[in-house]
Amino acid sequence: MITRRRGTSRSAISWLALCICLTCSGCKEGEDFAGLGGSNLRRIDPDFAPETGSGTVTSDLVTLQIGSVTDNKITLDVVVTNVATPISGIAIRLSYPRGIATFLRCADGDLFQPGSCQAAESPAGSGKVVVSRSLVAPEPPVGATGSVVIVRLQFAMIAVGTGPIVFEAQNLGGGNATALLDANGNPILVAWFEGELIGS
Repeated sequence: MITRRRGTSRSAISWLALCICLTCSGCKEGEDFAGLGGSNLRRIDPDFAPETGSGTVTSDLVTLQIGSVTDNKITLDVVVTNVATPISGIAIRLSYPRGIATFLRCADGDLFQPGSCQAAESPAGSGKVVVSRSLVAPEPPVGATGSVVIVRLQFAMIAVGTGPIVFEAQNLGGGNATALLDANGNPILVAWFEGELIGS
């Protein structure tokens, strides 16, 4: 005579474990996954509002304009307009709204031959960035006829809100300032127009 061993099947054990988990306060349902990047994670749409008044100035000016938007990232073009004095580089000291955005990088524009735009934020996430781009020797300084992008600045929007981008220490020489530079490395007197980053 064959005796069947008594025991609990695997499906019964799995069912029992599920019942215990559902009644246990430490086990949570699907809402926890939202906090880890699930359905409740909201994408922040970026936008930019340029400073008004730049239309009244038609020469010797630098403006910020929207270059491109991809997902939560926005690229702002630093545009130089009608600057007859030959330009050898640009230095930018800027602050941005770190509560709603993160600075990612800078890139070359179209005024100079391909080179390397440099940017540093110290400490990271401080909302204070220094950007520099100079021509590559033996490339000669060049004037800007019409509107030309000199560098591009990319940000990622991380929260809903609005905040200013500010060009600090405008038209000052030396390091850690904002200036277009002439052939001798001295500031060129220009008007600077900024704007506001928007996350929605």
